[in-house]
Amino acid sequence: MPSAKKSHPPLTRETILGAAIGLFQEHGFSGLGMRQIADCLQIKAPSLYHHFTSKEDLARQALQLYREGQATRLLAIEATGDVNEQLRMYAELFARMLDNGSRPCMYLMLVREPSLQEPACLDELRLFVKQNVDWLEGILRNCNDMLRLPTGVSARDLAETIFAAFEGAMAVSLVDPMPSVTFRERANKVLKLVITTT
Repeated sequence: MPSAKKSHPPLTRETILGAAIGLFQEHGFSGLGMRQIADCLQIKAPSLYHHFTSKEDLARQALQLYREGQATRLLAIEATGDVNEQLRMYAELFARMLDNGSRPCMYLMLVREPSLQEPACLDELRLFVKQNVDWLEGILRNCNDMLRLPTGVSARDLAETIFAAFEGAMAVSLVDPMPSVTFRERANKVLKLVITTT
């Protein structure tokens, strides 16, 4: 009687991309090969090329899925509370990544990669920044009476500053024993500087 083979559910593009997002967050682009992704999925590396033409193609599609997932979360935040609560929930998106095995934002891990220079990947990184800044600007424009804007500083300027501050706070919090706790403290300080309490 032949031995029964262990059956795995069919491997979908989404399954591969989900695994790749976590691995890129953990290892970056240069520190990760197709073989490692395949090993994580318990398949052979050539099977990945059925879905993706290269590691760059996989990274681009993973970035796109990551950005789309975040867009959904931003829409959910937008539908709740006042601006203080919306910005606190926005900060929580970053903090929860650090709760999850101290994984930084995928953008943060890949933007510093000199080997990730394919134009389509760079475009996805730029779209991620634009998505965040556009969303923050929209939130801030809805609460002009609560903003502490110095003369000559626009809601767009403030949105760019908050996004950069959160990405930077995430990076520097990684060296602390409890990165998500440290990030939350830093994010709260940033928000206190720009939003009045009501």
